[in-house]
Amino acid sequence: MAGPAHNIPAHSAQTQDTGRSRLSVLPALLILGLFGFAFMPAARANSNLFYSIVSSTIGLGAWWAILSSSRRRSVGAFKVEVVIAKPHYVQAAVQIVILLYWGWYWPRAYAELPLIAAQLVFFYTLDALLAWSRGRVWRFGFGPLPIVISTNLLLWFKHDWYIFQFLLLTTGALAKQFITWNREGQRRHIFNPSAFAQSMFAIVLLTTGTSNDLTWGREIAASFETPYMLLVIFLGGLVVQYLFHVTLMTLAATATLLIFNLIYTGITDLPYFVTANIIAPIFLGLHLLVTDPATSPRTNLGRTLFGVLYGLGFCALFRVLDMCEVAVFWDKLLPVPILNLCVPLIDRVCSAGVVGRLNFKWEMCMSAFRMNLTHMTVWVALFAGMWKSGFIHDPLPENKTVGETILFWKRAVAEGKPNAGHSMVMAVGALARGSGSAEAYNELGLVCVDGSVPEVERNDAKALHYFNQACELGSIDGCANVAIQYLFLRQRLSDEDVTYAFDRLEESCNAMAESTSCYLLGNAFESGKSRERSSQRAIELYGRCGLGNLYAVKGIARIILRGESGHDLGEIAPTLERACQLGDAESCWYLAYMHETGSGVETNPTRARQFMEKACQSGSKKACIAAKHQQLPPFANPEMNVPGWTSAYPVD
Repeated sequence: MAGPAHNIPAHSAQTQDTGRSRLSVLPALLILGLFGFAFMPAARANSNLFYSIVSSTIGLGAWWAILSSSRRRSVGAFKVEVVIAKPHYVQAAVQIVILLYWGWYWPRAYAELPLIAAQLVFFYTLDALLAWSRGRVWRFGFGPLPIVISTNLLLWFKHDWYIFQFLLLTTGALAKQFITWNREGQRRHIFNPSAFAQSMFAIVLLTTGTSNDLTWGREIAASFETPYMLLVIFLGGLVVQYLFHVTLMTLAATATLLIFNLIYTGITDLPYFVTANIIAPIFLGLHLLVTDPATSPRTNLGRTLFGVLYGLGFCALFRVLDMCEVAVFWDKLLPVPILNLCVPLIDRVCSAGVVGRLNFKWEMCMSAFRMNLTHMTVWVALFAGMWKSGFIHDPLPENKTVGETILFWKRAVAEGKPNAGHSMVMAVGALARGSGSAEAYNELGLVCVDGSVPEVERNDAKALHYFNQACELGSIDGCANVAIQYLFLRQRLSDEDVTYAFDRLEESCNAMAESTSCYLLGNAFESGKSRERSSQRAIELYGRCGLGNLYAVKGIARIILRGESGHDLGEIAPTLERACQLGDAESCWYLAYMHETGSGVETNPTRARQFMEKACQSGSKKACIAAKHQQLPPFANPEMNVPGWTSAYPVD
């Protein structure tokens, strides 16, 4: 559904004019039109976008001026041929429908329409100047539409870097004009223009690690997962398949993905593609990138092999890019130029020997029209079967909620299943960015700090960003984790974020005396961080947590042993003793001073020394130093344990 197909007849009308008037008007108007886009609201709001449009306009204008000047001094005139090619306007119409449907669910796509129009104006002008600079006829028609629109269904550069969007289109246009070969007695372009340009840029962006910084590729891929998007693409694809007989490539590629995923799931009990067995962006690629008649095989077996190789290439790149921890949305693009180069070889192999005879029988068993209808029937049956079975929708049909999906992948990681760590990050990331799940953002933060996913290195800064997102979206666990990072690691994005998190924790503590919220709020009052220091308020909040919260119990002991409150420590002594016996050095430290001073227990220096020695044995360096003294030194805070990160979905 992308790129021109020169082997299909087109209606054309050729016009020539030796004067400057009529032929110079169209490119001049296009250049002026492109300049006008520099004053739309988006460009006025972003100087980089403004200068990207202006510099592109100046470049085309200078090129046109030089070309016009040289043409006036030479014999001949610019030539224009109006070409109305069915593949161009049919493909463009289908792509526009997909674009409009996508924008219905993702308004940003509608907001980008003026810039897509600017790209079309740019490409039409570029196409004219390239043709005339080579002394050729400018074939004016719908040709640029499928190239520009298909590019914009897959990739946008961010407005700060929008000059690269124009360079991307320029790369596609140059490849179409200059990278050609003789095929069936005619010069034809080798590569699908949009796929080639994006693949070349992908290599640079992946090498420099700037895919997510410069482009909206990840957001586009995530936003494409709209209700019934696969059905919209499928129905649009049927139109193209009926008219241009390209069904086999989509059918073969989809069948390959289906079989590969079923085999992988049968071996590992995990879905290979993590978030969906066939995601909308790859389904778009199956219809958009491999079905260009001009750059794909001519034989039935060749088209089948082309589709199979594309499916396998996508499967391989999906895993390779994921393991390299780079943007995986390039997986659908990168195989296409390689396969385009292999087209003559594929056709030769599928036309020679036993394979060639088999292909001949296949192609001659009925008319081309009936043959294509047969292929379409098989494709419709395959798609209907995948749709009815639910295979095409959800790789985890038994997991309907965010929590169940997160738990599924956390258990897979805990069980050490292959690639489970990377898959969990991808699945949870899709839930976070795709559906705005607060719990998913919190889990992404946990992955960055708690070491539960061995494949992911610790990154406190990323964790803090995710925890803040979770807190803002309403996750009390996310707010608790923001508080933990601030209280114990001295890390925060801003004071406002910390204040917001503690305000939510206070609401939670007041509403239901939630243990974690009350403890963290108590610690804030004890330390004077984000709340005015108040030992009495801290003890009150610690007391709400109950004796089951060891951190709160130790907070009470700490405040009282510092002499900041006359609260009785007797009721918390059993909790501290149980923790000390289990090797908690901090609890042993408090018990040592409680027995030394008779706070809540009988004064017993011998017992005090035993607890201090136990604290030393449990790993407290401070306790080892204190135990060497004849008498315990004055009380001081020990090395305190940092509370564990909170999650709504702990793995049993």
